Amino acid sequence: MSKIGTATIKFTDSEIGLLINSLEMSISTIVPCVDNGEWKKPYEILKKDLVDINRQLKEKIKEIPYEAKRSGPASCEPCED
Repeated sequence: MSKIGTATIKFTDSEIGLLINSLEMSISTIVPCVDNGEWKKPYEILKKDLVDINRQLKEKIKEIPYEAKRSGPASCEPCED
């Protein structure tokens, strides 16, 4: 399988978790006599990549100071004329 290009796709951390779970269920499916399990390799690679992305995302979230998480995005005060 050759790599043609990459795409940027936005998922939330919970969506990444769902994708990982779905891939795990697909990978754990027992299909007798189908390429000695070779069909699973692309799914296993994708799952590994998503697990790494999820870990990196959680590390970044831990780096955000507590106050920034609690207050949310910065708010603007209305301008006075």
